[in-house]
Amino acid sequence: MPYFKLVQVIAFPDWIIAVGQLPTGGYRCWVLTPELTALDDGEVYPTSQAAASAARFLVKYSLD
Repeated sequence: MPYFKLVQVIAFPDWIIAVGQLPTGGYRCWVLTPELTALDDGEVYPTSQAAASAARFLVKYSLD
Protein backbone atom coordinates (compact mmCIF):
# COMPACT_ATOMS: atom_id res chain seq x y z
CA MET A 1 0.00 0.00 0.00
CA PRO A 2 1.41 3.42 -0.90
CA TYR A 3 1.97 5.97 1.82
CA PHE A 4 -0.77 8.52 2.28
CA LYS A 5 -1.40 11.66 4.29
CA LEU A 6 -4.33 11.44 6.69
CA VAL A 7 -6.51 14.47 6.02
CA GLN A 8 -9.77 13.77 7.84
CA VAL A 9 -11.11 11.56 10.63
CA ILE A 10 -14.86 11.40 11.34
CA ALA A 11 -16.17 9.57 14.40
CA PHE A 12 -19.67 8.19 14.79
CA PRO A 13 -20.88 6.10 17.72
CA ASP A 14 -18.89 2.84 17.29
CA TRP A 15 -17.68 3.79 13.78
CA ILE A 16 -14.61 5.67 12.52
CA ILE A 17 -14.07 7.09 9.03
CA ALA A 18 -10.62 8.05 7.76
CA VAL A 19 -9.79 9.91 4.55
CA GLY A 20 -6.25 9.94 3.21
CA GLN A 21 -4.53 11.73 0.34
CA LEU A 22 -2.40 9.53 -1.90
CA PRO A 23 0.96 10.70 -3.31
CA THR A 24 -0.72 10.88 -6.73
CA GLY A 25 -3.15 13.50 -5.40
CA GLY A 26 -6.29 11.36 -5.19
CA TYR A 27 -8.14 10.48 -1.98
CA ARG A 28 -9.17 7.16 -0.45
CA CYS A 29 -11.51 6.34 2.42
CA TRP A 30 -11.55 3.67 5.10
CA VAL A 31 -14.19 2.72 7.64
CA LEU A 32 -13.48 1.00 10.95
CA THR A 33 -16.57 -0.94 12.12
CA PRO A 34 -17.65 -1.66 15.71
CA GLU A 35 -16.15 -5.16 15.24
CA LEU A 36 -12.80 -3.48 14.35
CA THR A 37 -13.03 -4.58 10.71
CA ALA A 38 -11.55 -2.15 8.19
CA LEU A 39 -13.65 -1.54 5.07
CA ASP A 40 -12.84 0.35 1.89
CA ASP A 41 -14.28 0.42 -1.59
CA GLY A 42 -10.94 0.50 -3.41
CA GLU A 43 -11.80 3.68 -5.29
CA VAL A 44 -9.70 6.82 -5.64
CA TYR A 45 -11.67 10.08 -5.42
CA PRO A 46 -10.78 13.52 -6.78
CA THR A 47 -11.63 15.34 -3.51
CA SER A 48 -11.58 14.56 0.19
CA GLN A 49 -15.28 15.46 0.35
CA ALA A 50 -16.11 12.81 -2.26
CA ALA A 51 -14.09 10.21 -0.34
CA ALA A 52 -15.81 11.13 2.95
CA SER A 53 -19.21 10.89 1.27
CA ALA A 54 -18.38 7.42 -0.04
CA ALA A 55 -17.27 6.36 3.45
CA ARG A 56 -20.53 7.61 4.96
CA PHE A 57 -22.35 5.51 2.35
CA LEU A 58 -20.34 2.44 3.47
CA VAL A 59 -21.46 3.08 7.06
CA LYS A 60 -25.10 3.56 6.03
CA TYR A 61 -25.02 0.46 3.80
CA SER A 62 -23.49 -1.61 6.60
CA LEU A 63 -26.22 -0.51 9.01
CA ASP A 64 -29.08 -1.38 6.65
